[in-house]
Amino acid sequence: MLTYSYSKVTCFEQCPLKFKFQYIDKIKTEIEQTIEAFLGGIVHEVLEKLYTDLKFQKVMKLNEILDFYNDLWQKNWNDAIVIVKKGYDKENYRKMGEKFLTNYYNHYKPFDKGKVLGLETTEFIDLDDKYKFHVRIDRLNEAENGAYEIHDYKTGGYLPEQAKFDEDRQLALYSLWVLKKFGDVKRVKLIWHYLAFDKEIVSERTQDQLMKLRRETIKAINKIESAKDFPSVITKLCDWCEFRPICPHFKHLYRIETLEPKEYLEDDGVKLVNDYAKIQGKIKELSEELEKIRQILIDFAKKEDVDVIFGSDIKASVSSYESLKFPSKNERADLNEMIKKLGLWDELAIVDTNELAKKIKNKELHEDFIKLLDKFIKKEKTNVIRLSKSINNNY
Repeated sequence: MLTYSYSKVTCFEQCPLKFKFQYIDKIKTEIEQTIEAFLGGIVHEVLEKLYTDLKFQKVMKLNEILDFYNDLWQKNWNDAIVIVKKGYDKENYRKMGEKFLTNYYNHYKPFDKGKVLGLETTEFIDLDDKYKFHVRIDRLNEAENGAYEIHDYKTGGYLPEQAKFDEDRQLALYSLWVLKKFGDVKRVKLIWHYLAFDKEIVSERTQDQLMKLRRETIKAINKIESAKDFPSVITKLCDWCEFRPICPHFKHLYRIETLEPKEYLEDDGVKLVNDYAKIQGKIKELSEELEKIRQILIDFAKKEDVDVIFGSDIKASVSSYESLKFPSKNERADLNEMIKKLGLWDELAIVDTNELAKKIKNKELHEDFIKLLDKFIKKEKTNVIRLSKSINNNY
């Protein structure tokens, strides 16, 4: 059976190219870790230590928690860890972690609610006869009256709305394992601890919702398994991606962003883009100027009642014709009905090849249909250059 995890499925959905680099090509990167991931890992380890000690009837004091945290920080820190956000250093993040743990400790001490059944679990749930799903629960608790709790710690600085949690795939899939593992489960509570906000978010799922989620997850994995193309998807998450140095979208930027100003401006790519933008700017200016003169010529011809205007060694012919404008494609229902009544539909109806190409490219048609259409399709590569402002360049 193939094993998938929440992070693996999500990685493909966020950026298929990153999925390919990470899970298919298994590329080792120069960027080892972001400081956000480093901070999250250390905080998780401290909380695991806290609840492990509780199982042995030992309650850590707050100063012991912080000492353990800072010791881990010092031992595991290395200069390859990347800080993306400008204006902050590792000390800012270290203090954030102290605050997270202090708030959590004061909120939940003496940690005597429920019974801890598992910490950082490594379990699996069969989705079907082909796929199994990795179950990695930060903390599993047994509460009162047959209630089980799946706890997840978050150190991010963004707090989503409740609807996001009610649609969450990760913890909901973990609850499938809980339901199968324990026979006395009456309800499973999904609980997220957003440490930066000292907030606890709770959600639950019905049996029907879980079955639907299982089917949707299998469908998502099938899509991954059948994927042949792995395009890059550009989002804000790119700032934290460890594959930026080899991603086609950022490879050139990564190479030039540390150059000195003189070297930067002498880079072949920088010079080519600058020249291209300069010429395109001139073309735009000339096009606007040409349109102004064109309109003046038309006005001149009307005023002088002439069809041809002579220059030094060239002449300009001015003519006009009436064009027909029809409703847009989405507003043609009545027009289409009239054409059908007039018996002109078979003669006038044509295939919208642009729309057909879009459906094929977006895989909106069944594979069998695409195979049947394939003999009519000639595949050509079209190269397009679009200019846009770059906010990443230093110069």
